[in-house]
Amino acid sequence: MTFKKSLELSGAALFVMVLLTWTTLAVAQGRGANGPSVCDGERGRAFGLCNAYCEAMDCDWDLDAPEDDCADVKSNYQRLTGEDELPCEQMSLACVTGDTGADPPFPFDVGDGNDYGVRTHGLTVPEQCECDGDNCTPCPIVVGYHGFGGRASSFRNRLEPKGAAAGFISLYPEGDLTPTNYAFGPNWNWAVPSCQYPLDGCLLAGGVPCDWCGDITEPEAVSTQREIDFTRAIVKWTMDNHCVDPGQIFATGYSNGGLMSHLIARHPDTSGLFKAVVPADGVDQDGMSDHLRWSHAPQDGDSPWIMHANEIFDNFEPYDGRDYTDFGIGTWNPIWIYPAVLQIFAEYTANNDGYSDCGFEPGDVGDRFGALAPGGVVPAGYRSLPALAGDQSPYPNQDRSAIHCFTKDADGKTCEKLAICLWDTLERGDDIGDTHGQASGDWRGGVDPGTDGGLPMDIMWRFMQMSVGN
Repeated sequence: MTFKKSLELSGAALFVMVLLTWTTLAVAQGRGANGPSVCDGERGRAFGLCNAYCEAMDCDWDLDAPEDDCADVKSNYQRLTGEDELPCEQMSLACVTGDTGADPPFPFDVGDGNDYGVRTHGLTVPEQCECDGDNCTPCPIVVGYHGFGGRASSFRNRLEPKGAAAGFISLYPEGDLTPTNYAFGPNWNWAVPSCQYPLDGCLLAGGVPCDWCGDITEPEAVSTQREIDFTRAIVKWTMDNHCVDPGQIFATGYSNGGLMSHLIARHPDTSGLFKAVVPADGVDQDGMSDHLRWSHAPQDGDSPWIMHANEIFDNFEPYDGRDYTDFGIGTWNPIWIYPAVLQIFAEYTANNDGYSDCGFEPGDVGDRFGALAPGGVVPAGYRSLPALAGDQSPYPNQDRSAIHCFTKDADGKTCEKLAICLWDTLERGDDIGDTHGQASGDWRGGVDPGTDGGLPMDIMWRFMQMSVGN
């Protein structure tokens, strides 16, 4: 009997058989050639298949891994063991070996060929997520992206208390410090392509094209791909060094970080990695010349759940794409024209099977007043989500509206994966000041240990847990 027949690798390439031969011989005692392995619970042929998929070929993570060969290895593992998933699809290496105790490298460099600048990868592992390699429970992780000019600490303050209460690992990375021609550059930011394309019609004083995210000295595609690679690298580093549940990887972000959250939701390299994302006051802007240039959804039915949160009168990142001039109260943001989140969701609904239960359409419009009327009335045609928002006001001892959430169903279906949550910072119509900046202070708070509570981080976590059936 040949080695190929014994492993039933009928469609795999020769180099896969070589990998399996090497790993099987090197792990005769059930251990990986390079030390402990996530496959240590397997034996014989199952271990060889697992080690090839999870370690040697890195099929669960490496975007360059041969897709067909990985599929063959997984198929044979499933046929041999009767299991749907391999161990590396269920837990991270540290769940087997225990936490490494290592600190993330600074500057962040993991040898993937990228220069990530001087940015940091901050994280907090709460007590219930610490792992010594013995009976460890894999924990979710939540990545928090700060706003333009912010630092990692801004999302540490948001995520760390909730993570300690609910039991998830908080990641609060830092954007790159890059030169921009924005008024406050250079500054810390996320290089989201939709806000750095210089030909979209946005002009600064003197006719200078806008380019306010990313490095103005390099093409936007280079900056943006590096952000995607950085996101994958910090998640991979966390999974290698801490006990992580790969099925519960989530993200959120505010302002520029909200745009980054939208980016990872639609980018094919990250769309399937994250189970749910919660952008806050960060509309996925497209520029004046093409309203949907950057909002096209990848053709992937496994795209994440998305809950977009917005201060309803945000005068810099309006959720419905309309500025204050529509309401006769002025504006300080006359340059950018934003697409409505409603239209972004319509694009996703039309082009991604994963959102086919949702009924958002290109002609949908919001209602800034009706959406926050007493009782949480939402615009006609949309469905209120009171179970998501809860009934606790996020503003104790202040006369402000609670957060109200809604979605839109397709005919005869129930939309679960797309939601919009709105709140009003001040008295109705009085938000003429820096509403966007005030929203940053609003979108924080919440330490309920489960999925109850009505503060912003409670609502965020409730939505994330809904995405995994909890």
